[in-house]
Amino acid sequence: MFNSELVDIVCIGSGSAGLAAAIAAADEGLSVFVAEPRRRLSQAVDADAESWVTVIQRHWGVEEFDGPTAGYLHELTHDLGSPRRSHAQGHLPIGSVESFEDASIDRYGAVPPFRGSEMGLWARDCLTSPYGLIFSRLSPLSMSEVRMQDGTMIRARAIAEIPPSRRSGMTLRHWLRDMAKERGVRIHGSSAIQRLLFSEGQPVGAVLETPDGIRHVRASSGVLLGTSNSMADDLLVRHPESVLRDGRLSLVSRNASRFARLELLTTAESMSLCAQQSQLA
Repeated sequence: MFNSELVDIVCIGSGSAGLAAAIAAADEGLSVFVAEPRRRLSQAVDADAESWVTVIQRHWGVEEFDGPTAGYLHELTHDLGSPRRSHAQGHLPIGSVESFEDASIDRYGAVPPFRGSEMGLWARDCLTSPYGLIFSRLSPLSMSEVRMQDGTMIRARAIAEIPPSRRSGMTLRHWLRDMAKERGVRIHGSSAIQRLLFSEGQPVGAVLETPDGIRHVRASSGVLLGTSNSMADDLLVRHPESVLRDGRLSLVSRNASRFARLELLTTAESMSLCAQQSQLA
């Protein structure tokens, strides 16, 4: 018999996206357990994978999933096409929003059509991103509905503004680790995910093999599943100055989607300024 640990949010196989989500949860006053897999040499672990389940399994440092865990991940990913090669080094996508304030929604306006194909494309974009994540629930974290410059509605959670005192060699991972430390978020490294714990078919925790032994950790608010190489990183200073000045590191998702990814969001005004500066250069 074992004793389960109970927290609000469990982030497993986390990488940068999971760590950002843990920081957001801590800012909400939630308790968090962050489990990162054993560090491996950089490699395209999905280059010869036959399924996304295999890709995630390798990213989590697992030899083979048990039936329920494999079945759950298969159900989420089996219709998203074959895996595409990704790399440990990856650049953060940059998105332009009209405003960081909640978008004003016309209650009497036409409801945007729900297009399953677009949801599939978004899910695949998140899986192929170096900073992808799957939510066990649609809303495990507080997110705002904002409008992109092209009119697309997204759900976003701003994690932090880019620090003005960033060091020239500061990477995304360094920055996130600093923020996690400031908030008392502990990263449990060298952890292998043995299996997910389920209740009525939905993940409610995980069994983890850690340096401290086997741990059974349950989540009351949600389990966040990292889907990318946990060593993926980006050098912040390579981004345009206008983006670094006004951009915000954000978790981005779509309505009715459990898939999310990290992006640098900035306003349309900042992007316009960036374009003008490029033309003058």
